[in-house]
Amino acid sequence: MTRAKPRIVIRGAGELASATAHELHINGLGRILMLERRYPKAVRRNVCFSEAVFSGVQHVQGVTARLASDLEQVEFINRLGDIAVAVVPLEMALAEWKPDVFIEAAMLRQNWGLSRDLARIVIALGPGYVAGRDCHAVVDTFRGPQVGAVLEDTGEHLIEEPPAEIMGFANERVLKAARDGVFFTPAKIGDEVERGERIGTVVSVYGVDDFRRGVPIDASYAVTVRISGVVRGLLRDGVPVNQGDKIGDVDPRGATEDLNHISDKAHRVAEGVHEALVGLLRQHRRGERAG
Repeated sequence: MTRAKPRIVIRGAGELASATAHELHINGLGRILMLERRYPKAVRRNVCFSEAVFSGVQHVQGVTARLASDLEQVEFINRLGDIAVAVVPLEMALAEWKPDVFIEAAMLRQNWGLSRDLARIVIALGPGYVAGRDCHAVVDTFRGPQVGAVLEDTGEHLIEEPPAEIMGFANERVLKAARDGVFFTPAKIGDEVERGERIGTVVSVYGVDDFRRGVPIDASYAVTVRISGVVRGLLRDGVPVNQGDKIGDVDPRGATEDLNHISDKAHRVAEGVHEALVGLLRQHRRGERAG
């Protein structure tokens, strides 16, 4: 009898989560369901399966993800040979779809309540989780020689990772929301921009009381770039943001092929998840044979 491929839930469908889904899918390691929020906040949208939430379908380097309107559609999408993306509560997905594998890839950098009881195999990306306590394996996402390594403890990495440096620019490359609001932009990934150029606007969200009283307040602010280059990542037009959220980033090298390719860092993280999952699946199968 052919063994059924395990059901894999990946929480998040941003850059690292998408690279992970891509890696597991092309290696045939399971049937994949990715969980996203109603308004995804991925900026490298060309390589993120979260785009399926808006467009219904997203292609990343030969792999297709499709939006499932409900959990009943997930099996159909998987049978098509594609990855399913759904906007449903985690609790519902766990209870109704009953995954064999759960991968925490929302990159929250702190434990929101993750535990090994969520599935037979639980893997977490990045800092904030401890293998053996919160999950069965942790994969390092911190840029450097250890990125993609399967770790025993990531507590020492609970710091904010700086942006990658390109041509001497790091923090200057990144655009962040100065306060809460909704981001609007006519710009697109791949656009050439000049230092100081306005590429969007954040329209502030009125406080409920101020709105009811009709009190006039500063309603918007411009989002401008600090260096010249090409827009490498950018939130979708009309996405709500919170203060400090990443809105986009600029590549000072100008025209680049990186816009539509999974980054080296994301590849290494995905390979780490692959390694951890294969090892844990082997452990479970040995245990089943022994039992």
